[in-house]
Amino acid sequence: MTLLTLPCSWSFKRNMLAYGWRLICICSLLCCLNMPVYAQVILSAEQDSPAVRNFAQQLAQALPQHAIHYMPRSQLETHISFAEDTQLILLGPKLLDWRLQLTQSAPPTLIMQVSRVQAHKRFSNQQPKHLTFLWSDPPLDRQIALLKAMLPGVQHIGVLYGDHSAFLLEEIEQTLQAKQLTLHKYYWPNSYDARSLANLLNQTDALLGVDDARIYNPTTIKSILLSSYARKQSLIGPTAAFIKAGSLASTYTDQDNWINTLQKLLQTPAKAWPASLYPDGFKVIVNQQVARSLGIQKSRPSELTEQLQQNRPAP
Repeated sequence: MTLLTLPCSWSFKRNMLAYGWRLICICSLLCCLNMPVYAQVILSAEQDSPAVRNFAQQLAQALPQHAIHYMPRSQLETHISFAEDTQLILLGPKLLDWRLQLTQSAPPTLIMQVSRVQAHKRFSNQQPKHLTFLWSDPPLDRQIALLKAMLPGVQHIGVLYGDHSAFLLEEIEQTLQAKQLTLHKYYWPNSYDARSLANLLNQTDALLGVDDARIYNPTTIKSILLSSYARKQSLIGPTAAFIKAGSLASTYTDQDNWINTLQKLLQTPAKAWPASLYPDGFKVIVNQQVARSLGIQKSRPSELTEQLQQNRPAP
């Protein structure tokens, strides 16, 4: 009796095993069909550093389903074409210059660590459609809101501008007017002009810095700050990098906010990427020594950040 049932039992088990494997294969195939297909992402920077490599690693950990690789600039610039599913994240103006030299529109590219002034200098208003800029300079409306929050009594705002930052003046003036503030502008020549700067400061209550390296740089910043603080006037901006030098305050985006922004973009089809954007998340940095010397009461970064986030217009 047992001998007769063994062959039948083994045959049944073998058939069931084969059926099970087929079922697993079909389910796996269906799962693959339903899963989104993500591109290969190459991240490169103008200058290699442990901080940049750490940023790439943090981004890869935040998006484990993506194939995110860091590639040194020297290696990237040997490429003239890429696989069809490639996307690029490029940090710095020199890599932007390299990307602009490529004749084909692919691959879609996210540009970081480039300011609006640096981009405008390269292609004015003719931005390539296959590039998306995540601007490095803080948004002007946010900087003006910070100025208004810290210096509620000011009325006349001075702005230094040059050939490559003149295009920002209309936007600045409209934003200032919306807050009942008056713009006083001064064209910055090729060299420092103490008398002309003094004439501007005689008309203003505070300075708003724009991220134009021809105006604000290690050579000029000390003279600008000495002239402004001699008249008890604050400088807001142009970026967080100038706080240590003596600027009063600025908004900025930290690494976590950059990674959150990239997460959202990389999980969106490249065709839906905007031409440019600023991260939604931001913080405020304040030079407390300067704030105390000018008698500014509202100088806690956390409170200022919260106030600016609550008062910003809805998207």
